[in-house]
Amino acid sequence: MTGTTDSTKGTDMLKDTNANKIFLIILVLILALSFSLYKGWEKRGIEQRRDQQIDFQEGDSLEVSTISNDIIIEVDEGVRQASISLGKHDNEELKVSKQGSLVTVSVSPIKRWFIRFFSYNPSPLMITLPSEDLGRLEVTSTSGDITLMHPMKTNSTKVSGVSGEVDFLTLRASDNLELRTVSGDISGKEASSDGDVTLSSTSGTVEVQQISGAKTTLKTVSSRIEGEVRLPEGSSVEAKTTSGAIELNLRSSENLKVTASTVSGSIEFNDERQTGKEASLQTGEASNLVRLSSVSGEIDLLY
Repeated sequence: MTGTTDSTKGTDMLKDTNANKIFLIILVLILALSFSLYKGWEKRGIEQRRDQQIDFQEGDSLEVSTISNDIIIEVDEGVRQASISLGKHDNEELKVSKQGSLVTVSVSPIKRWFIRFFSYNPSPLMITLPSEDLGRLEVTSTSGDITLMHPMKTNSTKVSGVSGEVDFLTLRASDNLELRTVSGDISGKEASSDGDVTLSSTSGTVEVQQISGAKTTLKTVSSRIEGEVRLPEGSSVEAKTTSGAIELNLRSSENLKVTASTVSGSIEFNDERQTGKEASLQTGEASNLVRLSSVSGEIDLLY
C-alpha cells in the first residue's frame, strides 16, 4: 500500500510540475506578445504627433500640467493661435480647453494593465504661443523637465516640479514669481518681479544670473544658491540653506543692511573670511535688508 501511495504522490507531483511549466510558458508568451504590441504603439507615438490649435490673445493666462512629460514652451509672434503638440501615445490623454481668458493644457496617462509591467517614454509636450505677454502662467510637472525657451512677461508666474529641472531665459512678473522643485535644478538668465520672488529647491541647485524683487526668497537644503541679486530701494532678500553653499553678488545694489549666520560653516564678505558664526555690515542708508543663513554650508557675499 505504501509503495502504491508513494507512486500516486509522485505522479501527482509530476503533473503539478508539468502544469506549472505550461502555465509559466503561457505567461511568458503573453508578456512577450504584450511587450511587442506595446513597443509598436510606443514607436508609433514617437513617430507621429497630434497637434491642436486654440485661440490665444495677448494677456491670456495659461495653465499646463503633466505627470512625466517634459514641457517646452516657446513664443512665435508670427502665428495667430497657440499650438499644442504631443506624440500620439495611446496611453496618454491630452486635454486642451479655454474658458474666458484661461487656456488649460493637461496630459495624463490612461490606465492600462500593461503599463504595470512595462514603462514607456512619455512624449514631450510642446506649446507655441503667439505672444510673450501673459496674464497668469502656471506650469506643473512631477518628473518632467520644464523649459521656457523665450522671454516672458506675466502678471504672475508659478512653476513647480518634483524631480525635473526648470530652465528659462527671462521671466518678468508684475505681481509674484515663484519657481519650486524638490530634486530638480532651477537655472535661468533673469527672474524679476515687482512683488515677491521665490526660488526654492530641496536638493536641486538654484542658479540664476540676475534676480530682482521687492521681497526675494532663495532656499535650498543640500544644494548651492548662486546669482546676482539687484535690490530695488526698500526691498529685501533672504537666502537660506542647510548644507549647501550661498554665493551671492550684490555689487549692483546699494544701501545694504546685511546679517549672516551659520552653525558650522564659514562666512566670507568680499573674499575675506569673517570670524565667528555671525557677521554683519552696512552700506549707505542700510534701507535694503539682506539675511543669509546656513547650518553647515558656506556663505560667500560680494557687495
